[in-house]
Amino acid sequence: MSIGDRICKLRKSKGFTQLDLANKLFITDKAISSWEQNRTEPSLEMLVKIAEILDCSIGYLVYGDNPRSDVETEIKIKITKDEYDVLSNFMKQNAKFIKESNQVDTYYQPTYRKFLNDKEINEWLRIGERGNKKILNYKNWHDNMYCDEYEVEIDNKENLDRIFNVLGLEQIAVVDKTRVNYLYLDKYEISLDFVKTLGYFIEIEVKKYTKELIDEYNDILKLAKNLNLNLDNIDKRGYPYHIIYGW
Repeated sequence: MSIGDRICKLRKSKGFTQLDLANKLFITDKAISSWEQNRTEPSLEMLVKIAEILDCSIGYLVYGDNPRSDVETEIKIKITKDEYDVLSNFMKQNAKFIKESNQVDTYYQPTYRKFLNDKEINEWLRIGERGNKKILNYKNWHDNMYCDEYEVEIDNKENLDRIFNVLGLEQIAVVDKTRVNYLYLDKYEISLDFVKTLGYFIEIEVKKYTKELIDEYNDILKLAKNLNLNLDNIDKRGYPYHIIYGW
């Protein structure tokens, strides 16, 4: 199944006509038809918008049920307020603005085993609030380079909290951040974060895979250097760790 096939399938599942989807994307229905007939493919910028409208991941649109759609390759680096301002100006001039949002993530772990150890969080289970959406997300990190990621939208956080309590899942941290997302070089999603009590960070994530995972990770490091970021400040522990133990 191609990207166009998946767009067609998801569009119909939502009850949208090609014109309905086109109007939501501010393009013509001829473009939708061209994608669905596999004559052309949407840009990564357009894929971001399509994924949001059709309630799916960009990975699913590109890879379908291929396991790589459940893989995330990224780095997060702590920066100063001055560095944040410089990067913000650079992104405004050289990248495509996606959106700005406030995100509140509540993290949980089983009482019978610990996701959190004395050095890092290798896996996590969280409920993320994205506007009116609430998403249950699980990640399992491998060598701090990439992670398996699975998520599903939920419609009743309160009842899920009750289920977690019955299952012995305890809340360990709440991360409240303002995030500004950009699409850079038609390949990377760059997020500039301000996290309450922690400060400023930049996150660089691969959104279009063209190489093996290790090569994609090394390319992220090269990009970070080109952006004059200090690789010694790469965060390998994660926001919930620092919320609990401090920086």
